[in-house]
Amino acid sequence: MKNCIPCQLARMLLALALLPLTPLSALTLEQALSLAEQQAPSLQSWRLQQQAARSEVQAAGQLPDPRLSFGLQNVPIEGDNPGRLDADNMSMQSLGLTQEVPNRDRRSAQRDLAEAAELSAGADYQVERLEVRLGIAEVWLRLHGLEQQLALFDAFYQQNDLLATAIAARLSGGQGTLAEQPVAAIERAQLEYRHDQLRSQREGLQAASRRWLGEQAISQTQGNWPQWPLDESGWRQRLEQQQLPQLARYQPLQQESAAALRLAQADLRPDWSWGLAYQRRGMGLDDMVSVQLSIDLPVFPGRRQQPRIAARELQLAAVQQEQESWQRRLAAELAAELSEYHRLTAAVARSAEQMLPLAEQRADLAMADYRSGRGSLDALAVARSARTEAQLAHVQWQTERALSHARLQLTWGDN
Repeated sequence: MKNCIPCQLARMLLALALLPLTPLSALTLEQALSLAEQQAPSLQSWRLQQQAARSEVQAAGQLPDPRLSFGLQNVPIEGDNPGRLDADNMSMQSLGLTQEVPNRDRRSAQRDLAEAAELSAGADYQVERLEVRLGIAEVWLRLHGLEQQLALFDAFYQQNDLLATAIAARLSGGQGTLAEQPVAAIERAQLEYRHDQLRSQREGLQAASRRWLGEQAISQTQGNWPQWPLDESGWRQRLEQQQLPQLARYQPLQQESAAALRLAQADLRPDWSWGLAYQRRGMGLDDMVSVQLSIDLPVFPGRRQQPRIAARELQLAAVQQEQESWQRRLAAELAAELSEYHRLTAAVARSAEQMLPLAEQRADLAMADYRSGRGSLDALAVARSARTEAQLAHVQWQTERALSHARLQLTWGDN
C-alpha cells in the first residue's frame, strides 16, 4: 500500500501545493540592479511624479479662465409690480464677460517655477534610483557571501567525520579517555547550529529582495564578486563637479527657489482685468453695453510684498548653503569609504596569505599530535574551531570589501 501509484500521485500533488507561489530567481548582480530599476515601486512612484510635473508645465503661466456672469439689476420688490422685469425703466438683465490678466513677470515666474519643479522631480528620481541600487546591491552581495560560506560546510562535515574516526581509533587502541567519545558529536552539533544560522540569514535576504524585485526576488546569486575599477581620481572629480545625484538635485532646487523669488517680486507690479457686459432693458428702452478695466494697486509694499520677497531670498540662500553642506559631507564620506576599502583589501590579503594557511597548518599539526599521542583532544578541538572560523571569516572579509567597493562605485561612480 505504501508504494501504490495513487498514494505516490497524492504525495506529489501535496508537495507541489506546498511549493511557494512566488517564484524566485537566480540573478547576477547586474541583472538584479536592472530589474530593481524596473520593478521598484518607489521608482515607479517617482516616474509618475515626473509625468505629473511635466503636465503642470503645460498649464503654468497661462491666463486664468474668463468668467461669464449673469445678473438682474434694479428689480422692484415692492409697489404695484414686484418682481417684474419690464415694469420699471431701471430694471435690466445683464450678461457679462470678465478676464483677469496677471502681469507678464508673474506668468513668466509661474512657468519657470513649474519647469524647475519638473527638473526637481527628475533629480529626486535619480536620488531614489541610487538608494534602490545600493539596497539591492547590498542584498545581492551579502547573499553571495552567505552562499560561499554555506558551501564550506560540506568540507566541514567531512572533516568532522575524520575526527570521529580518529577518536574511535584511539579509543579502540586503549588510548584516551571515555570523555573524548562525544567530542566529534558536539562539534557536529555546533556546525549544524552555525549552518542553520547562515541559512536563516540567507532566507531573510531572499525575502528582503522582494522589496525591490517583487515576484522576481533572488533565490541565489550567479557570477563572481564584481570587478569594478578603483577610480579614486574620477570619483573625486565627479564630487567636485557636483555630478552626484545628491548634489545634482540642488540645481533644480535653486532654480525653483529663484523662480519663487521672481514670483514674489512680481507682486510689485500690478495685475489688471477687463470686463464686458451687455444690459437688456424693458419698457421699450434701448439696451446698453458696459466696459470695465481694473488695475491692482500694490500700495504699502513694505508691509505686504517686501517681507515675502525677503523670505524667498532667505530660502534661496538656505538652499545654496545646504548644497555646500552636502558637498562637504559627501567629501568626508568618500574619504572615509576609501579608507575603509583599503583596510578591508588589506584584511582580505592578510586572511588569504597568513590566517588561512596558518589555521590549516595548526589544525593539521594538532591532528598529527593527537594521533601520535603527543597532543590532547582539547588542543585539537580548539585548532579545528579556529580553522573553521578563519575560513568563514575570509568570506566575510570578501563580502565587506565588496560592499565597500559597491558603495564607492554606485555612489561616486559614473552610472
